[in-house]
Amino acid sequence: MTREEAIAAGMEVHEIQHSMKRRTPWHDYSRKGTYMLTLVVRGRIALLGTLKGGLEGEVAPFVEYSVLGSTILQEEQKKIHRYYPQVEVWKLCVMPDHLHMIVRINEDMGEGKHLGKVVAGFKSGCNHVYWKVFNMNEPPRQGLFEDGYCDKILMHDGQLDNWKRYLDDNPRRLMMKRRNPDLFTILADMEVAGERCGVVGNRFLLDVPDKMAVIVHRRYTDQEIARLREEWLECGERGGVLVSASISPKEKEILREAMSRGYNIILLRENGFPKLYKPSGEAFDACARGLLLQISPWEFHYEKRVITRAQCLFLNSMAERIVGA
Repeated sequence: MTREEAIAAGMEVHEIQHSMKRRTPWHDYSRKGTYMLTLVVRGRIALLGTLKGGLEGEVAPFVEYSVLGSTILQEEQKKIHRYYPQVEVWKLCVMPDHLHMIVRINEDMGEGKHLGKVVAGFKSGCNHVYWKVFNMNEPPRQGLFEDGYCDKILMHDGQLDNWKRYLDDNPRRLMMKRRNPDLFTILADMEVAGERCGVVGNRFLLDVPDKMAVIVHRRYTDQEIARLREEWLECGERGGVLVSASISPKEKEILREAMSRGYNIILLRENGFPKLYKPSGEAFDACARGLLLQISPWEFHYEKRVITRAQCLFLNSMAERIVGA
């Protein structure tokens, strides 16, 4: 159920509390649904395993599980379906300091039962394993995982396949981040084109003299766009940098093609960067290869905002200033 549907149905919808671990306030977590959950080990300590492989000539990166991680993978996850028959674990990815889980609620769970209860029970089981593995005489004040958890709700076609690929790719992504830490570090207050900005990626792309701003105005004809597209892609081909806010459909199309070709890109964002931000999909690989710099002159927000005309004009102006610097 969407927020609008909830309001139309007469449900009381509260303002969103901004947190990566908040629940969607208008969604009923006791009913049928598919979710991707993320649970983080307290303090981000690598208690669940060690990242192995990934060096040249070796096997692909993988996680060698600790006793704790292995027990969670082989035993604790199976208890979810045992105690809650309506719930299936479709996929589990155990990383050194966190885990991702795709779960499906196949039928309405009934009064007093919901996804939060399922996660709480799973956490409790993991805590008992944690205490046993480390020979604790009494339970510690705090459990294995941080309080709360992050959930994503399956909303559209293709999303599930994306989730599965994301889980499968997690070890490789972690290895790439460890090899290129500077490329994934958020700089919160860097001056770019006269503005104080947050940046992530290869900031040395700003020093490349051959840069072009990818901006497609509404007044442009198809012929003009085709000519500009050739010029922009030629710039990328010769090692230059394409600078864009990627706002219009044509701009997005050209930037996607440039990224797929492995060209240098500076991307201006309406939204800033949350704590622990990392690019996703092709952008992650581009960032790891030093081909991408993301810049935002504004703070991060959780709202799904529609970019304003004033913001579009400002970002396009920044793109032109970066190119002219």
